[in-house]
Amino acid sequence: FGSRVRHPPSLSSSLAPPPLPSLLRGPASAMQPARRRPIWGLFALALLAALLGLSGRRSGGLSSLAGGRPAPRAARPAATALRAAKRPAKRKQKLSLAEALDREKERKQEQEGKKDEAKLAPEQTLWEGPPSSTEIFAPFLSCFLVIGIIPFIAAVNRQFRVKYKITDRRVSVTSGWDGKDVTEFSYQEIYEMRYGLRWLGYCADMRINLRDGAKVELFGLLNFEQNYQYIYERCDQDARRRSDKPPQERYK
Repeated sequence: FGSRVRHPPSLSSSLAPPPLPSLLRGPASAMQPARRRPIWGLFALALLAALLGLSGRRSGGLSSLAGGRPAPRAARPAATALRAAKRPAKRKQKLSLAEALDREKERKQEQEGKKDEAKLAPEQTLWEGPPSSTEIFAPFLSCFLVIGIIPFIAAVNRQFRVKYKITDRRVSVTSGWDGKDVTEFSYQEIYEMRYGLRWLGYCADMRINLRDGAKVELFGLLNFEQNYQYIYERCDQDARRRSDKPPQERYK
């Protein structure tokens, strides 16, 4: 009773057609889950892609060296050559400590020699005198009025108390009611100069601005063309550029 009875294959199963391929099975077979591909195939594909990438990089580098697009590092040899050419010049400019001390000593000796020459050479005066006497003319006419007496006295006092002195080293102005106020400055201290002619150039009023902000006024300066040209030539280039040009050049 416990044994199984095997039935012989039926005629219908033996005559059944073979299974169709997956492409001809239709939509029902497409719904079935796909079988997993072996992992060795994926590994082979990844290895092949890596080999192709390495070969492409090598071919690109060879093509750039063979005459393709120049590599960005190709410009470095030229720059290094220029730097190497400039380095010897810089090294030549560098002085040793002994040479630097010798040059400094020579420079100090030259400065001391110039100072000695300046001390030994006497100061030469180009012009010295009072303001123009034409300043008294207008106050004198105003003396017929009571108000004009005070300006006339001040103008006369200027003729006796004010003195202008121009030398080869400095400009000196003596002023004040008692003639004891002295203002002196060298030509290097001049920042700019302005002037206005009076009596058709017979004299002029001149204003000198110094570098420290002080202002010195010279009213009724006589022999103006020669005096201004002398001062103008001894100023530095920047001061001449800011100042008024001499009358010989300004009124051509």
